[in-house]
Amino acid sequence: MPFQGESFCLQASFYIQEQDMHLVVTDYQGASLESHSLQLLPRVTTLPSEPPQLPQEGPTFLQEESSREKAEEPECSPPWVQMSVKTEEEPAQASALVEWPRLSLAPRNLCGNSAQETATGLMKQNTCEEIGPGVKTSEVPSRDCVPHIPCSAAVLPGKTALNFNNPVDRHPPRDSWARMHITSLEYAAGDITRKGRKKDKARVSELLQGLAFSDDSAVEDDNEPDTQPTQKKLKVVGTPKKRWTKRDLNPKFPCWSALDSGLLNLKSEKLNPVELFELFFDDETFNLIVNETNNYASQKNVNLEVTVQEMRCVFGILLWSGFVGCSRMGMYWEISDADQNLVRDAIRKDRFDLIFSYLHFADNNHLDQKDKFSKLRPLIRQMNKNFLLYAPLEEHYCFGKSMCECFDTDQFLNGKPLRIGYKIWCGTTIQGYLVWFEPYQEESTLEADKDLDLGLGGNLVMNFADVLLEKGQYPFHLCFDSFFTSTKLISALKKKGVRATGSIRENRTEKCPIMNAEHMKKMKRGYFDFRVEENDEIILCRWHGNGIISLCSNAVGIEPVSGISGFTDDNEILQLSQPAIVKLYEECRKGVSKMDQIISKYRVKLRSKKWYSILVSYMIDIAMNNAWHLHRVSNPGTSLDFLEFRKCVAHFYLEHNTDLSD
Repeated sequence: MPFQGESFCLQASFYIQEQDMHLVVTDYQGASLESHSLQLLPRVTTLPSEPPQLPQEGPTFLQEESSREKAEEPECSPPWVQMSVKTEEEPAQASALVEWPRLSLAPRNLCGNSAQETATGLMKQNTCEEIGPGVKTSEVPSRDCVPHIPCSAAVLPGKTALNFNNPVDRHPPRDSWARMHITSLEYAAGDITRKGRKKDKARVSELLQGLAFSDDSAVEDDNEPDTQPTQKKLKVVGTPKKRWTKRDLNPKFPCWSALDSGLLNLKSEKLNPVELFELFFDDETFNLIVNETNNYASQKNVNLEVTVQEMRCVFGILLWSGFVGCSRMGMYWEISDADQNLVRDAIRKDRFDLIFSYLHFADNNHLDQKDKFSKLRPLIRQMNKNFLLYAPLEEHYCFGKSMCECFDTDQFLNGKPLRIGYKIWCGTTIQGYLVWFEPYQEESTLEADKDLDLGLGGNLVMNFADVLLEKGQYPFHLCFDSFFTSTKLISALKKKGVRATGSIRENRTEKCPIMNAEHMKKMKRGYFDFRVEENDEIILCRWHGNGIISLCSNAVGIEPVSGISGFTDDNEILQLSQPAIVKLYEECRKGVSKMDQIISKYRVKLRSKKWYSILVSYMIDIAMNNAWHLHRVSNPGTSLDFLEFRKCVAHFYLEHNTDLSD
């Protein structure tokens, strides 16, 4: 056909016998002639008619209407419609219709729409201008005469077609009218319109949603998907309303009676500083570092072949840099004095640089892309395991934030000696021994209970509580600051059998009817107010000391109230009342700060070009801090200070490798 692939609208006219001359119009658009077939309404006898004369510019539109229809109905078609009328006296010309090829409508969506859009499409019947017989208009179509219809229209099924020439059927019942206009799911397309009426959007929406399609069409039954009605979401039962009363807390936790057998073994073994340090950097840890370093060097086509003894010597130089500072790394081999000769005799500078540049802790071929610290994850796991294994068994622990100094990151922590660097979540004893740590990252890799909805801080505390419970089901007592504390967290820890106390922010008090901070500032110092939540048995206390502090706990109440000494603005001594919950929090909240204070004295100063070298140095300093704590506990009267303890370990590693290097 000459018009294959062109998008146009074809209006075909037929003559109906035994009735007045009437025009039945079927519109097509959006496909070629080869993909359409002219289908007639059932029970209608038609006469062949002349095919439309289609010029090169575009198709000619044919349309007829009876004079009877013209008399009854007003003209509604726009003046731009191009039409030609044929009568029965032109059989020769009309017989040309018989020679047209039988066009079939392919069982597909001709407009490229989805199956769902095709299933909900509807046929549009155009209203045309009524013209008397014998009138013939110009065969040149106008550009505006082709309306834009989203898809091709299909002919109605046999059982739903109606005869509009009968005045009774001009306004069929609502259901019949809808069924007539809603076609097969496979070919349905277009809009819903009625002759001489405007579009009723409300009615169209009602038909699309509420009308059940007829079962007469086999295509409709085969292609209609089985849709299940959407199930209503079950209403989530809210938490019970908080009931706050003014009374003291009655905790039901068992008393602490655990005995630290591991500490007794350390006292009996009398380990030296090197042996205490190697409780954390043990043979397994050094073998891990050596294997991954050699593997990484081989991937770079470098024959490194570092040994465990050489790796210990490298660690000795890193420890040495903590208390012997030089402006450049090479100066440790240039200055000629007794101490620098120890470094020079232990290992050559080029060998140290080569090992230090290829220092590695994980296989690059098996990294977790979701973990920002996957290059250090094996070492972090190993250190956490050893820290927990030899941690002193104590009743009180502190959880907080620490900083690892680094100027290549945008992480900032106010109130710390080091404010820029990597943020580290730390769980320590109240004396500063690090039990567990985890570097901060935006997408945490720790498992969390989503049902509790505790947030980042609450999930970290719950994870640390699980780590402590690995040592035994003891009634540990955790203390933490307002970043972590919430009433949900305190209640969740109570269900685990863990006691908890922490400062809490105003927006997390669950509408507790306690005196607000602004009003309490007007009260005298030492004044406090408190409430107990009856359902969860937790207490919330606000105390006016040097400032206003709000605390929440599931284990410590108000009694006994102790007296402390304070100073007024005139430097006069003032006696203040202090509740028991405030006293315990002030004693236990400084564990992380003590650890930061100790490791800040002699930090490892050597850095490599690797971004994670600063974190490796941080772990070395933490291991030295923990070893010194165990040394003080096991030798209470004859313990070394931190500098002497560190020197002892560094000297041993350097001197022990001197003979091997010679």
